[in-house]
Amino acid sequence: MKDFVNYQTFSNLDEATGLIDLLNTNNIPFEVDDSSLRYDVSNANSNPMEQGLIIKISANDAEKVDKLNLKVELESSDDHFLYTFSDNDIVDVIVNPENWTEEEAAIANKILKQRNIKPTAELIKSLRKDKIIENKNEQTKQKNIVKGGVSWFLWIGILSVVNTLLLLTYQNLHFPVGLGISDAILGAAIGVKQAAGVDLMIVGYVLTFLVSGFFFWIWYKSKNNNRKFYLTGLIVYVIDTVLCAVVFVISKSWIDLAFHLFVLARLYAGFKALTAETSKSLRS
Repeated sequence: MKDFVNYQTFSNLDEATGLIDLLNTNNIPFEVDDSSLRYDVSNANSNPMEQGLIIKISANDAEKVDKLNLKVELESSDDHFLYTFSDNDIVDVIVNPENWTEEEAAIANKILKQRNIKPTAELIKSLRKDKIIENKNEQTKQKNIVKGGVSWFLWIGILSVVNTLLLLTYQNLHFPVGLGISDAILGAAIGVKQAAGVDLMIVGYVLTFLVSGFFFWIWYKSKNNNRKFYLTGLIVYVIDTVLCAVVFVISKSWIDLAFHLFVLARLYAGFKALTAETSKSLRS
């Protein structure tokens, strides 16, 4: 049939037996597409397990089969982990189904009826209120992580400028959070001056200030939860960390390396939280 679509994939026929029996019992037409029968021995790169054994059904029957599968799951769910939940926890599953799968919500309903649980309006209201508070706390936590990550772009820019000014005034002090790229630029300018007598220090200082300015710009753009700019800054600092790591290992500057890795971890945590926040906003 032309309107057959892929419904479920299995590794072998034994795994598919349950679904096949269910389809046969309910007189639902289906096809079995076994990729191992199509395996081309002449193609060394092909893998017969990439597709596995595919059960195909009519697109019009998909919803019906979903319900039948759910019914089977319910009938064989007596040892499901939800049975270890307290009455209040079961009610929580019913009241807040968005955190559970359709199957788990259905099993929770089954347990509710089996235990003859009759949740009060006060309990339902309390559970919903607790969930709202929990969600707000989680959102606040994620926003704080994002803000913390964004603030590091500002500190990277500031401390990089400070490092340049300290070098300019011949101070023997250096902040490890600052950019190694800036140090490399000034080091190259000093090397050219010593080797060829060409003074490029002014050019070097200008370039380091531009690099620092880049992180000020990234900080400004990322304040509005701009994921693209945040990722750009993160990638640049990853590159800087890799460059610095070589120097730190050679010079055994373990504290400097630890600081760089710590900041990198904070930046990544912020990006991860920002990505989760963005995805949640898109779904809603």
